[in-house]
Amino acid sequence: MNEANNVFLSEIYSQPDALKSTFEHILSESKPQFLKVKDFIKRGGISKLIFTGMGSSYIVSYLPYYLLNQYGITIEIREAGEFLFNTFPKTRQDSFKDTGIVIISQSGESGEIRELLKNINDIDVKPLTIGITNNPDSYLAYMTELQIFMNIEETTVTSKTYLCTLLILYVMSKTIIGEFFTKEEDIQEVRNLIKEIEDLLNDKQKIKYIWEKMLPKFGKKIEFLEILARGSSMVTAHQAALNFKEIVRSYSEATPISTFRHGGIECLNDKSKLIILTSDDKNLKFNGEFIKKLTSDWTFGKLLHITNQKLNDELEKIHKNPKIILYKHNIKDPFLAPLYEIVILQLLFYKMAEDKGIIPGTFLYSQKITRDL
Repeated sequence: MNEANNVFLSEIYSQPDALKSTFEHILSESKPQFLKVKDFIKRGGISKLIFTGMGSSYIVSYLPYYLLNQYGITIEIREAGEFLFNTFPKTRQDSFKDTGIVIISQSGESGEIRELLKNINDIDVKPLTIGITNNPDSYLAYMTELQIFMNIEETTVTSKTYLCTLLILYVMSKTIIGEFFTKEEDIQEVRNLIKEIEDLLNDKQKIKYIWEKMLPKFGKKIEFLEILARGSSMVTAHQAALNFKEIVRSYSEATPISTFRHGGIECLNDKSKLIILTSDDKNLKFNGEFIKKLTSDWTFGKLLHITNQKLNDELEKIHKNPKIILYKHNIKDPFLAPLYEIVILQLLFYKMAEDKGIIPGTFLYSQKITRDL
């Protein structure tokens, strides 16, 4: 397969430019919208935010879920289909009092999103509605009170829009708690992240290492992939599991490590392939203990550990195990780390699909916009 002609790979490589464009838009035209969101929440007495979407547009909600709950703001995340059909209030007209609903959809035209908006706008005590979309002419943009736009073109499996939506939600969350647009260091930290992603995707040796060293050691033809994490890296775990299914067309599961110890470990065998994501020192302590048990008491096939943390001598020694592949990166903010983590996995999954004879990024049965309910 000619890599230069693969649209999905081209979209992976174009992610730094998409992030730059989105971030410059955030700092200029979109800045009033972010500050307005903060003001609406503060002055409107909003004590709870519900984030909802479908697919990747649902998964991105894990980032504000982990960030804002730590600051005393109650965050719920609801998959839009389940929200619409099974958890939307049928009796109380004031169920969304003091609530904001953030609705995320690349197209703004998904069937569930349209019906959900109709239901929301049909109740007496309406919540604040915030739409995040790539389409300013969409039903979502028209039917919400506040809007934030991505302005990114994408035709294959979600890559650019996912990263740009994560960046928007990071800035939105930080703005809500008063930690963005206040210090130049915050802005520079995002620019450093984008530069790191750009350096990775422009460095043929780094990509060669992922494709020709990591991949053969980890395994090219994987039928089931377990992706484990804690905290903010759970957003990567869920997106990576979705990407693995869409790109490699094999099954994958994203699980918190604490949950995996309740049942998941019973499924381990010498063919088990695992990815562990660690993006802060608190979770390194727990993840490190898990990896110790994995190598001393349990069994597994191969483990890829992606982290931004410095390992102590004991963990460094454990990671010399020939069944463990360690990938370290430099993004220290645990809420920005997911934007880098997923790019590594996009590259890995691209080559896995190619080695299986699949055209990476193409759909068999799915599509970019799902209008049917």
